[in-house]
Amino acid sequence: MINLDRKKEIKKEIEDVTKLTKSFSLARFGIVILVIIFIVCFITLDQFGLYLGLSLGGIIVLLLAIVFTNPYYHRLKILKNLESIYQKHENRRALSYRSFTFDGREFVDYNDYKVLDLDILGPRSLYQYLCQAKTKGGRAKLAKQLTMPVAKPKEFTNCVKTLAEDENSLTLEASIAALSSDARDCDEEELLGLVKKKIKISSLAILVMIVSVLAFLAVLLCTLWIDAMAPYYLIFFIPLNFILCRRMLRNEVFSFPSTKYANLLEGYVRLAKDVLKIKIHDPYYQNLQQTLNEELPHIIAFYKMFEMLSYRQNLLLSLIGNGTFFMDLWIAIRYNYQSKHLSSIEKGIDALTELELLLSLATIGMDNQVYTIPTLKDKIEILEGYHPLVKNCVPNSLTLEGGIVLTGSNMSGKTTFMRMLGVNQILANAGGLVCASSFQTSNFKVFTSLRANDMLQEGISTFYAEVNRMKKIVTESEQGNVLVLIDEIFKGTNAKDRIYAAKEIIKKLHSYQTNFLITTHDFELCEVPIIENYHFDEEYEENKIWFDYKIKKGKCQKTNAIYLLKLAGVLDTPE
Repeated sequence: MINLDRKKEIKKEIEDVTKLTKSFSLARFGIVILVIIFIVCFITLDQFGLYLGLSLGGIIVLLLAIVFTNPYYHRLKILKNLESIYQKHENRRALSYRSFTFDGREFVDYNDYKVLDLDILGPRSLYQYLCQAKTKGGRAKLAKQLTMPVAKPKEFTNCVKTLAEDENSLTLEASIAALSSDARDCDEEELLGLVKKKIKISSLAILVMIVSVLAFLAVLLCTLWIDAMAPYYLIFFIPLNFILCRRMLRNEVFSFPSTKYANLLEGYVRLAKDVLKIKIHDPYYQNLQQTLNEELPHIIAFYKMFEMLSYRQNLLLSLIGNGTFFMDLWIAIRYNYQSKHLSSIEKGIDALTELELLLSLATIGMDNQVYTIPTLKDKIEILEGYHPLVKNCVPNSLTLEGGIVLTGSNMSGKTTFMRMLGVNQILANAGGLVCASSFQTSNFKVFTSLRANDMLQEGISTFYAEVNRMKKIVTESEQGNVLVLIDEIFKGTNAKDRIYAAKEIIKKLHSYQTNFLITTHDFELCEVPIIENYHFDEEYEENKIWFDYKIKKGKCQKTNAIYLLKLAGVLDTPE
């Protein structure tokens, strides 16, 4: 668990930097007022040279002041984000994470049953608990890694552990949080698709613009040589060149939402610069830093290009820019040149979203006392495993090699245990840390049937919903290397059919050498010789039920349905 002791220290630094920035803002405002006074004097008074010099000097001083003081404003933003990050970690530790902005519901695939069965995506989900990604690409990468994981090297998981234990990770989080809200909603894939496009520059367009320039120079020379010729003819070229640019360089690129993407790229540039300053001693992290360092110049160039495109969408700036130096032509030339470096921006964006993924997976170690890196083995051995989203979850241990039938009374902890096992397998598959003191497993694909409820609008009963899930489970089990979790198997049909069908499913899964865990209230399933039996139980004391939520070997010997009905007053009060 990462240390959050610097909260008071950060609050004090925020106060100090706030005072500095207020002084800087006052000074900058004063310089602006002086510059305006000098310009007015330059226009209205006789000493043109003096006031022109003062005006230009004032503008230079203002620009230098902005360059010098802007890092302090950025530092203040990071500090405030850091304070917020500390609060979010405290909320996670108290499991008060349900107000966090991103819950991943937009990535839910309703045909992937484990996503909702195990609360992987959506409200109150593992995704909502973990997500520290702010870019759309980073959020999508986390969702994919939790549901359809890409195999990661051991160095990736080691980096996750390093980030979970290094306080500099909090500064990295704060830098990611500094991305503007506009940047967070941008689609990086759309951006890359736009950059692949080309702006066609015809030979006729270049010829016409050259003729316009020559004509302008001719008029200018005539104006200088012939005193009678008025200089106002030169102004005629501004609307002429503007119209020429608009007519000769028509292209969809000029209608792109360039301001939005300029904001996104500006956020990437700031984030990349922050990442390069944050020292974390891990090879995988340092490789990402090296990638960013190599690709940053191209990301900056893309940002400048989109910034110029955004200026071009302002009619006044476009009129002046195109009217004086054919701005659209230079944008087109720069755009076509920069598109050759598309791979650079792809690498840079991928490195940044990879950092977001690493930080998100590191959350398990940042906010939990007990966690570990999973190790590879052909069977599942979990020691003191717990569910990260269950408050005061009782840890349990289990070795799973083959099939287990899990019995127990209502509310004894069967379903929570099953979800704990599934969530930890999901985290292991993602290349992250797991909630256990030890976890040995393989890259088992997880398939579930935990919430197979009826779908009235589609005319599907609970039993038929279960049948659909079983079909997928059996089909996938044929491929091998899967973990199957089934809660109260075939609860939607009568006892006779349920027991028969369940036994057949158990035999089929066993024939595929599948690792599976099935909960049931039908003790008849405990007699199937090819499975192991485990159970949860309870104790009764002073008309109350006490659960220890610890898994035990063997089948359950107790039931509590009648007792619960009596406690609730539905039946006669227990003696």
